[in-house]
Amino acid sequence: MKTTKYILKWSIIVGLFIVPFIAFIVPNNMFFPFIVGKGFAFRILVEIISGLFLVLAVTAPEYRPKISWITKTVVSFALVLLIADLMSANVYKSLWSNYERMEGFVLILHLALYYIVASSLFRTERDWRQFLNVSIMASVIMSFYGALQLLGKIAINQGGVRVDGTFGNASYFAVYLVLHIFLCLYMLSDFSKTKWQKWAYGLVALFETYILYFTATRGAILGLIGGLLLSAALIAWKERENLKLRKVAYGVLGATLIFIAGFWAVSGTSFVKNSPVLSRFSSLSFEEFQTQGRYFIWPMAVKGVLERPIFGWGQESFNYVFNKYYDPQLYGQEEWFDRTHNVVLDWLIAAGFVGFLSYVAMYIALLYYVWRKKSTLNILAKSIFTGMFFASIFHNIFVFDNLISYILFFSFMAYIHAITVEKDKPSGVFYTGIISKDIYHYVLLPVVITLTFGGLYLINVPAILANYKLISAIQPQKEGLEKNLELFKQVFGHNSFGSTEAVEQLISITSQIVSSPQVPNEIKQKFYDLAEQKIVEKVASTPRDARYLVFAGNFFNRFGNYDEAIKYLTRALVESPKKQSIYFELGTSYLGKGDRQKTFELFKQAYDLNRDSMESKIIYAVGAIYTKNIKVLNEIMAQIDKSIIISDNRFLKAYADIGDYPTVVLILSERLAKEPTNVQTKLSLASAYASSGQKQKAISLIREIMVANPDFKTQGEQYIKEIQG
Repeated sequence: MKTTKYILKWSIIVGLFIVPFIAFIVPNNMFFPFIVGKGFAFRILVEIISGLFLVLAVTAPEYRPKISWITKTVVSFALVLLIADLMSANVYKSLWSNYERMEGFVLILHLALYYIVASSLFRTERDWRQFLNVSIMASVIMSFYGALQLLGKIAINQGGVRVDGTFGNASYFAVYLVLHIFLCLYMLSDFSKTKWQKWAYGLVALFETYILYFTATRGAILGLIGGLLLSAALIAWKERENLKLRKVAYGVLGATLIFIAGFWAVSGTSFVKNSPVLSRFSSLSFEEFQTQGRYFIWPMAVKGVLERPIFGWGQESFNYVFNKYYDPQLYGQEEWFDRTHNVVLDWLIAAGFVGFLSYVAMYIALLYYVWRKKSTLNILAKSIFTGMFFASIFHNIFVFDNLISYILFFSFMAYIHAITVEKDKPSGVFYTGIISKDIYHYVLLPVVITLTFGGLYLINVPAILANYKLISAIQPQKEGLEKNLELFKQVFGHNSFGSTEAVEQLISITSQIVSSPQVPNEIKQKFYDLAEQKIVEKVASTPRDARYLVFAGNFFNRFGNYDEAIKYLTRALVESPKKQSIYFELGTSYLGKGDRQKTFELFKQAYDLNRDSMESKIIYAVGAIYTKNIKVLNEIMAQIDKSIIISDNRFLKAYADIGDYPTVVLILSERLAKEPTNVQTKLSLASAYASSGQKQKAISLIREIMVANPDFKTQGEQYIKEIQG
């Protein structure tokens, strides 16, 4: 039994020490590789160590979980979210999430299990110091990866100049660095450290601060500065014994305030404005905030909170709030938001005030154990931890947590629990009884093995296989399009949460295939039939999700099935009555049916929602062209720059559709004046001349093309014959 306990213990410990390296996992042969690989790795690892831990906890009472307010808040948080998710408008998505986020209740459950295992296995300060040092070591490797991105040796995954490590997102990388910078400072708070160790932690903190700067993530950098200020203020206030440390704290406060004042003094200089990083900070203002999505989204979120204040809408359900309370001023920005980009509003939407308070309770419990009298932490350590939590919260006011920041937060909670809760009190253990060998061998082991392997398969395998096949389904296959179609069918056959993403990809690819003249009609029909079946099924499973109602409408519009498109788009307007893009798409359906007056009415409704939008003006003007509404046309055209009218093909098509060829000729002539060698423009102009009866001008243009392009001679002569005929 001792051997079994030893093997179980060290197997779990090895698993826990792998956790800090999950951040490096990026399987490029998977869909959303920066998110999916890390997500599945964490889930699988937690499921394995949780199964092993359950067996260990039965055989070794000393490893059983201990009760603390931190543990109670973690369990309460998970239970509240489960209730909220079961009450969600889309229960399946709230529980399972999707490839892009890999969150939902499944993640929260795994984080809670991870907390229980980590807080129970690492029972001493030494255990935790080793774990935290491994995490710092992983962050150093990640920072060197970021340095190689700066040097151009490794590509920045999201493009641009903001380094993102293996996160694929500079903001995710930034908060990861901030937490590890504070962790290094915390390690420095141990006065028993040797000189070389202090130098090592200090250099790592400075190096990671340097890399953090090049993420250009304002929330994280300001959070770091604010956290340091808070830590210094707490030290200056609370420290009574170490006067030297107190003086350092005052120095940090003064230096930071001078730095901030100095930056604002030079913020208008060309040096700052020409810097891709510093310019992001110098532009901080309320006026800039008014141009961001958050300015419009946060009030929408508040309305959603007031509608369902107790348990909210369920995780991954902000899209329902976004659609219902859509602000027309957002038109032209991201079409579908799934986050409020504010941690407070995100949790209020996901789980209402009950869920938000349970989230806040974890921080309160954490700070209570950090600052209580029985705490073994010194003032410096307490202040640094407090600054760390402030920095993380400040960052999340403008973004949201991701898998790695969640893991770090739950790791810190497990650490504080382990080093501050009195371990020697039996009453602190959840259960102290000894289980008999018969129950252990014939009941517990079979149940644990079944649950572990069953969970590993059901939670991960179908979704992983679906992901691999989806990435293959959207790539060219040497067997041809029949193979792509078969792969899509296999993805749906796994019946996982990946099917939603597969529907969107299938619709996109089907549109490309059907529009290709090289693809046989039989293949086109097969793709169309499968895409139609799956989008109809998706809408049926989420009948109030405007996103998929619009997807269905777009799909049927592309293939000329306007009656079906109208059916879905009309329903989409009920769910999102102020979204201009739905009016425009529905207007396109009626235009396809030949009902130009209805098209104009819909375009006008969209225009009335936001009359300042140039796109709304353009589409409203196009509607006026189709209905020959001269009054509206004259009014709106005066607000649209002439260059837009000339370059935007929607104007050209509308004038051509109503037979106004003189205007078509005028537009194409203006284009040709700017690009006199553009063959396609010349051909279009020749066609317009011919349609307006100016055959000789059409023929002259074609002959010009033939002179400039001898290869065009045969085709040009055929065009001339058609015009003359």
